[in-house]
Amino acid sequence: MTTTPDTRRPGRLRRLAPLLAAGALLTACGTAPATAPAAAPGGADCPDPGVAITAGPADAAMGLRVLTIEMVNCGIHRYTVTGYPTVRVLDDEHRPLGVRVESGSSAYGAVGGLDATPVQVTLLPGERATSLLAWRNTLVGPVLPTPLTAGTGTHLAIGPTADRPPQTVTPGHPLDFGDAVAPAVAPWSRAAR
Repeated sequence: MTTTPDTRRPGRLRRLAPLLAAGALLTACGTAPATAPAAAPGGADCPDPGVAITAGPADAAMGLRVLTIEMVNCGIHRYTVTGYPTVRVLDDEHRPLGVRVESGSSAYGAVGGLDATPVQVTLLPGERATSLLAWRNTLVGPVLPTPLTAGTGTHLAIGPTADRPPQTVTPGHPLDFGDAVAPAVAPWSRAAR
């Protein structure tokens, strides 16, 4: 079998050579990605310990108030807590009200999780943990200034644990404590996904 060389190919390659060289040059210099990368955790709005704490409005029924506290790992490292958040009640000018918040309480047995055994919770970046704050706004004695009736709270200073700095949050619901039982907070637990 006899083959004849294709004489048209060398001319075609010579015409494509500048285009191939330009493509190689662009590849070597790099090109901009089609989409910008997602923002990394730990941005300017992430507080120093690497977690952000929020508190939603309280669910209320028959004098019982239950408020969910949420902590999200907005940092770039694992964040581990064991135990209870620290909670201080503040007035509308951010002054402490002197309300003592207990860690867990059988007085609120109907509220799931308040008497749970604290466990270690490790949050990867973006993961969340929750706790509950429960109280009753009922009065059983004369209306006299007591630690529980010293005023209505507006803000909460919440720390991930006793040895970590608190963050001030505004739940969007008046913290109208009664005088029967001190408010109680549940231990941290991993949030459902």
